[in-house]
Amino acid sequence: MSLTLFIEQILNGLQFGVMLFLMAAGLTLIFGVMGLINLAHGSLFMVGAFACAAVAAATGSFWLGLIASLAAAAAAGALVEILVIRRLYERDHLDQVLATFALILIFSEGTRWVFGSFPLYLDIPQLLSGAVHLPAARSTQYTVSR
Repeated sequence: MSLTLFIEQILNGLQFGVMLFLMAAGLTLIFGVMGLINLAHGSLFMVGAFACAAVAAATGSFWLGLIASLAAAAAAGALVEILVIRRLYERDHLDQVLATFALILIFSEGTRWVFGSFPLYLDIPQLLSGAVHLPAARSTQYTVSR
């Protein structure tokens, strides 16, 4: 195994660990501060992603799609808060889990109904595309003495 591959794998593991930590810390923080178990927060990301892909396909602009994704996710989040979440604050945790899991199913089937079952593709702008190059590791020659 080369040193470059080893460094890449270390960075991949570090990135994955940080991502898991951020998700766990976010859930802990939200549950600790709000006292609510919301399993449907990922559905808001899905709404934003589909809105971005649809607007970018319609207009040809990734940046307009990005703005639309923020607006769609914020609007969906506000509607969920007003219509569902406010009723759950004083309820049991099991009721919160069941209601927010139902929201996951509703959002999933709603996006399938609106956008269909096929994937939407999005062209990444030139500014955000490309690889990140790591500095090349120095290769050292080792000689074996007999």
